[in-house]
Amino acid sequence: MLGKRALVVEGGAMRGIFASGVLDTFLDVNFKPFDFAIGVSAGASNLLGYLAEQPKRSYQVITGLATNDTFFNPARFVRGGNLVDVQWLEQESLRRYPLNTETLFNNIPLLAAVTNVDTGDADYYWVKPQNMSKVIEATTALPIAYRPTPCFSGGCYTDGGVADSIPVAEATDGALVKLP
Repeated sequence: MLGKRALVVEGGAMRGIFASGVLDTFLDVNFKPFDFAIGVSAGASNLLGYLAEQPKRSYQVITGLATNDTFFNPARFVRGGNLVDVQWLEQESLRRYPLNTETLFNNIPLLAAVTNVDTGDADYYWVKPQNMSKVIEATTALPIAYRPTPCFSGGCYTDGGVADSIPVAEATDGALVKLP
């Protein structure tokens, strides 16, 4: 978006540990010059902790929960279940590491990329209190590895990284009509 400063955070599953460290360092030095943030998959999840101003939250989720057998379970996958249970990860991370939603939703606006399963194109949703769980589930819903298909707002979605792994163009080409 012309004239606006965007923070773009890519996904990459466990590689998200790097972005979580960068975002924690930004928090350590109170670096928040952005007009909006765009996250994809693990990047959107990492941005929740940054925007809620909760250092180490993403680190704890990645190192403590994303390594848990309830999240990643090859035996469950072989039996027809999920290889990764992103809904459990999202819910358990909120239970163990509650978000400061007051700060999160009164801070830099967050846009998350999801992949529309009907068109194969990227769709983008502003993360709000009423849609946060569905959007985060959808942007992290790895195809095949996560069997449910999250559906909301008239569409069904899978991991945002399928259609737009690093949404720089969305941040710069004026596709965003207005900030929320």
